[in-house]
Amino acid sequence: MTKAGRRERIGLVLSGGGARGFAHIGVLRALERAGIEADVVAGTSIGAILGALYCSGYRADDLYALAERLTWRDVIDVSLKAGLIKGQKLHQFLAAHLPPTFEELQKPLVVTTTDVETGAEVFLLKGDLITAVRASSCFPGAFEPVQVSGQTLADGGIVNNLPVEATAVLHASYTIASDVTPPRRAAVLTTTRQGNWWERMVATVRLERRNPMVQMLLRSSDIMQSILTDIQYTMHPAELRIQPRMPHIRLESFMAFREIVALGEREATRVLEQAELLPMSSSRPPRKVSTTSPRAPRSGT
Repeated sequence: MTKAGRRERIGLVLSGGGARGFAHIGVLRALERAGIEADVVAGTSIGAILGALYCSGYRADDLYALAERLTWRDVIDVSLKAGLIKGQKLHQFLAAHLPPTFEELQKPLVVTTTDVETGAEVFLLKGDLITAVRASSCFPGAFEPVQVSGQTLADGGIVNNLPVEATAVLHASYTIASDVTPPRRAAVLTTTRQGNWWERMVATVRLERRNPMVQMLLRSSDIMQSILTDIQYTMHPAELRIQPRMPHIRLESFMAFREIVALGEREATRVLEQAELLPMSSSRPPRKVSTTSPRAPRSGT
């Protein structure tokens, strides 16, 4: 990853995707094994959460251990008045594991959000880190939006689920995109296996069962987001795009954590081998990637 005798400034983009975002942990494992260290990171939604943790010093195995012991009770607090998840527990979780400001991170980070009043994409890269990451993670219809500097902000994936162009703000010259956007084509699970009332209730609480209306609403959102992401990507492509194949994994498939991480690592390994950034076999040495040059000064907008 050198250009005209100088080291590329590597930008890592982590998309949104709910539970599918655990694949980012597997991607990070493969990058670490290849000796590839991102200089700057851009993320949205679950990608913003994992990106912030990565920029604060967490390695792939640290993220795996943290996510493995996390339960829904740690991050979900339902508002009976609004019918949404308030986000206070998520805020507390983030505050317990992240520094309070962007400036205290070890690597520059930009998180993307959506101004739900104007429909504009908003980049956040300085000041209050916890509120910024929480805003980027406000999935529409689930989490209450967040007020930041007079703007009402929600999930960045509403307008751009794979914010490759955000790395340009941090002067990346070589971009690796980990894209776990729900695919346009995926299996629609039927509800033929109903079980008794207790089994149905347990399956619903564990997010293993959707009622037909919710399934259609979320599936429609997946399709629209997939199309929009592909359009955005044609305008702002990355040098390397990693897309784990997970048609059976849904936004709420948190119980499949280990499988999702493994799928991300497997696909990242394949892409890196194809790009000759990992050895195809133990007898073939990997391409040398320098990670020792100093980072450029942090930029701000």
